[in-house]
Amino acid sequence: MLPRVLVLVITVWVGVGVGDAIPNNRPIIGVLSQELSEYMANKYPGNYSSYIAASYVKYLEGAGARVVPIKINQSELYYSDLVNSINGVLFPGGGANFATAGGYADAGWILYRHAIRLNQAGDYFPVWGTCLGFELLTYLATQLVNILAACDSENLALPVAFKPGFNSSRLFSDASQEILNILATENVTANFHHFCLTEENLTIAGLDRDWQVLSLNKDRLGFEFVSSFEHKRYPIYGVQFHPEKNTYEWNAEKINPHTANAILTEQYFANFFVNEARKSNHSFPTEDLEEAALIYNYLPTYTGRNDSTFEQCYFISE
Repeated sequence: MLPRVLVLVITVWVGVGVGDAIPNNRPIIGVLSQELSEYMANKYPGNYSSYIAASYVKYLEGAGARVVPIKINQSELYYSDLVNSINGVLFPGGGANFATAGGYADAGWILYRHAIRLNQAGDYFPVWGTCLGFELLTYLATQLVNILAACDSENLALPVAFKPGFNSSRLFSDASQEILNILATENVTANFHHFCLTEENLTIAGLDRDWQVLSLNKDRLGFEFVSSFEHKRYPIYGVQFHPEKNTYEWNAEKINPHTANAILTEQYFANFFVNEARKSNHSFPTEDLEEAALIYNYLPTYTGRNDSTFEQCYFISE
């Protein structure tokens, strides 16, 4: 987001133009908040409309980005102004209901449409979805149709099965052979989901025209599901697993891989997405507006002591 001396480079690599020849080395990424669960609302009373798990903030900060929390239930102008000021958006995992009016999915729909519009115009703007965020991408790409199937992948660590052609994808083309071997042979992807995207459902919905499936997994019962994909033209990516949990979530009852190799894979995905954000030249209109928007204005709450899935959360008011 910074001084706007631009050199436009036209490329057909992903179907959009890459904004700056010189990387933006002060990227700011928006993380979408989501409504509190009933458990959270009872455990942490207050005038809170949404929350963000701190692990997603640390995940991005550890790769060299700053974070802006994106509130739910806001005006179209709020989201439009924000998208034009930040360098990418992350849709995090969680338990939000897509049908909640003014909630996570409604905000995601506005953000997604802005991201598509920007990329169509050659304004590079990356989007990432993790777990629920991955599922949200399928919901948004189908114009708000749910194509997910029930599965049994809660609290399950797995390797991934790469699809042919994965190594020519943007997400994995620059991965070292070490990273690819770890992902393919070790239980380093943390899965915490009850719904899955199948290749069949993706194809029936027509998403195979615009989305490339990069890897698959199987749940406890052998049910096969998509574990990663990317848009064929635009810098939009999704993984059904949780890279951030490897490094930042420590609930002993959860199977979060903490091996040295698991940490390497977390760092790979974080570095990849932050590097995508470095290709965006957006910035806030003023330094004061930038500073007022940053996550630093919020204090994380230690939620791990109360058996939460998350070690820390940021609670956000309207």
